[in-house]
Amino acid sequence: MKEVHTEHIIEPTALLPFKGVIFDMDGTLIESTKADYLAWKRLFADYQKPLSYQDYFPLLGAKSAVVVQSKLLLDEDQTKVALAKKLNYFTEIISQSGIQPVPFAVKLLQQLQEYDLKIALATSSRKEKMKMVLKLTGLLPYFEAIVTGEEVKRSKPAPDIFLRAAKKLELQPEQCVVIEDAVNGVKAAKNAGMKCIAITTTHPAEMLQQADLIIDTYESLNFHDLCREPISN
Repeated sequence: MKEVHTEHIIEPTALLPFKGVIFDMDGTLIESTKADYLAWKRLFADYQKPLSYQDYFPLLGAKSAVVVQSKLLLDEDQTKVALAKKLNYFTEIISQSGIQPVPFAVKLLQQLQEYDLKIALATSSRKEKMKMVLKLTGLLPYFEAIVTGEEVKRSKPAPDIFLRAAKKLELQPEQCVVIEDAVNGVKAAKNAGMKCIAITTTHPAEMLQQADLIIDTYESLNFHDLCREPISN
């Protein structure tokens, strides 16, 4: 039998330009944007405020409490009531229409497990919503660390949520790549000093130009190729 000198074997991770991958949730991993908008629309209607999709669009990636306090002008106690109502609306909507991962997202997560990478989720959504959505879609086991909106003071485009995720993974920001779908999320990743891959599930490519790489579908994203050629600066 031919002797194998293990010291000369290069592990796949040694070729990677990063050691951790941090995912956003809504719109990035889960097709939840429509249901989220409808839930917000119903909540805004309870306070006699209209909410068009055009008005909702800039709110993507923002913490729910920030949206309620800034747009509905509610105090802390009223905010808690409003957020509970919004979660109930969201639950009702997805119980009727269902909820699914973004196409090829599961395949990508499975592919990442082939490498010695750390994987985190950083979502501006509240903890209750995150748990429910990940349980329904079966994605919870893929993540070594999870950060929700309640854990940080500032909302995207501030870098707080991604920096906290990197800290939980015990990695430096420059060792992480973020996968996002929203403008505020891309800005937050770059503000955190991280590479960013943007997917055009909710925003057109021309709005995501700050990202290091823009894709239309995960089907076209092959981490084996990224191992060979680091994401450009």
